[in-house]
Amino acid sequence: MIPSLSRSTVCMLLALTAWAGNALYAWGTLDGPLKYWSPAIVAGAMIAYLVIHGRQRYSGAQLLGFAVIVFLVGWFFETLSVLTGFPFGNYHYTELMAPFLGHVPVSVMPAYCVMGYASWSMARILLNRMHGEADAVLRFAAPAVAALLMVVWDLSMDPLRATVEQRWVWLDGGPHFGVPMENYFGWALVTWIMFQAFALFIAPGSPAATRLPAREVRRYWLSVPVIYAAFAVEYVLNPLLFEESGRVAMVEGIELPVGDIYAEVAVLAATSMLPLALLGALFVRRAFSAGEGTGHAASLPVRRGR
Repeated sequence: MIPSLSRSTVCMLLALTAWAGNALYAWGTLDGPLKYWSPAIVAGAMIAYLVIHGRQRYSGAQLLGFAVIVFLVGWFFETLSVLTGFPFGNYHYTELMAPFLGHVPVSVMPAYCVMGYASWSMARILLNRMHGEADAVLRFAAPAVAALLMVVWDLSMDPLRATVEQRWVWLDGGPHFGVPMENYFGWALVTWIMFQAFALFIAPGSPAATRLPAREVRRYWLSVPVIYAAFAVEYVLNPLLFEESGRVAMVEGIELPVGDIYAEVAVLAATSMLPLALLGALFVRRAFSAGEGTGHAASLPVRRGR
């Protein structure tokens, strides 16, 4: 078992491993082996991060509840949208995303889960709810902020995975590099439902506070903006590493150079995800710098039991 005092370091290393995996993904060619194998590095690091970081704060039952809520809500609305067009729009997944659970790729639910946990934890930082306060802000404001953080991620992710890589196809197109705007409103709704359900699920009671060195608590929370920014690493590196200058993608019946899409998405990620991650890091620094400077301990609420 990983000692409590070292878990924050392990979490930071896992977050940096996710950065490395996404950098490898950006380095790989569109049809090359790096694009195929590097997601396993990212997924493994982020799932391990969720478990280790999450178990430091939540009980096993609460983490399992988070996963179940995300899987059920995500799968239901993904299936509903594939069949009816609500709430994301009319689309279908391609065989590149196999295997499937019904109409939804199996890999979609873990992606919701790991990025959902990062966004939820980021919301706690931005709302200054790092100390375990079970109040109305955590129950009702945090789900909305976390949902918006998920939408910010999808603004960069969807044009790349759908338009460039053709992992799913938008049947009616849309103004954001072929992605309809209703997709992002749908994301806001569905992810808010996930987070709101989880917030109400964990609301009863408060975790017991464990006194740890301030630097450990600070590193624990600093790993959150690092893991949130992991996918932005790929998006920002794409135009710098892309060498297939003749590659094009169809957007609203028009051929657009893939390099141009990469450049636009890189600017979007660099002006949205990365500043939010930096802001989160600054919030953590402000919250814990005083205790670290004096060598005092800080409280990290920890769920004990199963």
